Amino acid sequence: MLAADHRWQWEEWCDAQQMPRERIGEAKRVACDGFLLARERSAAVRAYGALLLDEQYAAPVIADALRAGLDVGTPAEQAGAFPLAWAAEPFSRALTGAFAKVLVRYRPDDEAAVREGQWQKLEALQSWCRGAGKPLVVEILVARRGEPEDEFEETGRPAMLAGFIADAYRRGLVPEFWKIEGTLSRAGARTIDTAIAANPLCRQIMLGKAAEISTIGRWFAAAAESRTASGFAIGRSVFWAPSTAFLSGATTADRAAADIAANYLQLVDAWQQSRV
Repeated sequence: MLAADHRWQWEEWCDAQQMPRERIGEAKRVACDGFLLARERSAAVRAYGALLLDEQYAAPVIADALRAGLDVGTPAEQAGAFPLAWAAEPFSRALTGAFAKVLVRYRPDDEAAVREGQWQKLEALQSWCRGAGKPLVVEILVARRGEPEDEFEETGRPAMLAGFIADAYRRGLVPEFWKIEGTLSRAGARTIDTAIAANPLCRQIMLGKAAEISTIGRWFAAAAESRTASGFAIGRSVFWAPSTAFLSGATTADRAAADIAANYLQLVDAWQQSRV
């Protein structure tokens, strides 16, 4: 998946550059064009590739992509919100794609009322998705709060992710995909894999956190033995540099799209190599 549903990141960048936010839509178009180029060049992308775009800035691009037969999803969450809040009311107004994605920020030490409110929202979203026949992708972000970084990456975050997933299954929350932060720790990857595999209907896709493509390749390698890992959902690592260069006038839209396609296909190749 090429994840290009970023909103607050683009807003911050445009504001810092004194650039109208209306131009964010151009970046979304370039990302979609890059995906189309990659699709032309790769049988794997044609078979398994998906695109994630937001209604807020990419509504015309989503409509065109759906007409072109692309597998396009849309996010349910309000960008950057904690606790979880909807991008639209009712949330279904934002979910115009073939699948839905929701991002939830979680820590087991958050206030109980906050955690319960988020669970209720997730359950309502799952119920709607099942009624609408749309697969659900649940993305979990776990922030470090004072823990030693190496320990948190090795065991802390994987344990918290596993705990969230176990709680979700107990509550009947069973998304088609979990969108999970990558780890360099093979032990951490096993912890996450074991938690997800407790329900055989679920799989995981790995998110990018704007990391270097070489680092992401190491995450793929750490998860090489995972039973549930089935791909990735990565965005800024692929499109950010080409898109900002385009909006800044340093390159053309065509060149930016070609660079996005090349970056994306590099990740596709890295993923395939990790599964050999």
